[in-house]
Parts: sequence; C-alpha cells; structure tokens
Amino acid sequence: MTAAKILEGLADGSLPPSEFGHAAHLRVARELLLHAPLAEAEARFCTLIEGYVRHLGAEAKFHRTLSIALLRLTAARLRPGESWAQFQAANPDLFANARGLLARHYSAECLAAGRTQFTPPDLLPLPA
Repeated sequence: MTAAKILEGLADGSLPPSEFGHAAHLRVARELLLHAPLAEAEARFCTLIEGYVRHLGAEAKFHRTLSIALLRLTAARLRPGESWAQFQAANPDLFANARGLLARHYSAECLAAGRTQFTPPDLLPLPA
C-alpha cells in the first residue's frame, strides 16, 4: 500500500487496523516529514493517529510521547532522495527494535507517563 493510501485511510477512518502496524506508522511519519517541517509533521501525525483510533473506538492505543519520539527518530534518519525501500534497508533497528531505541532515551516510568502529552526523555535527548 502506498503512503498516500495509508494517509487517506487514516484521515477518513477506512484503513483496516491490520494495515496500520509499526512499519506503516513509520511510513506515515516519513511521508509527513518529507512534506513539512518537524513541528508541523508532529502535529499532523498526532492528529491523524488520534482521529483514527477515536474512529475505531480504541483511544487507549494512542501514546503521544511514543508517537512523537518515533517521528523524531525517523526525522533524524532521513536522507535526501532516499526511497521508502532504501530507508527501510538503512534502518533495520528502527523497524525491528524501536522499543530498544526508545529505551536509550526513556526510562520505562518516564515513557509510561507520556501517554496523553509529550514527555521529554529523561535519559538521552531525542534528535532535534
């Protein structure tokens, strides 16, 4: 599925939940970052995901700090002209061990506290 179709499905609520796993989250983050400054991409990312989970009646699945932190890690790894396939190949840890990457920045307690509002990391700063 293309990034545009995923974005469309998030916006109108038609995306099947089975199609919105971790890789799709990263694909949406990357797509938004390619077309907007970081702050705007963060806001749109959160708005899209919050609206989507609300549409599904699964509001508890949204975690603001986790979403923003993964978007920032994605932003730090973007390379000009890189395709989605190239991005995936260059960042296997982001796809296979995102929790491990986040554990470098956040203690479990700090991350847990950031479900509804963004919480800055308590261990290592996120890329800006």
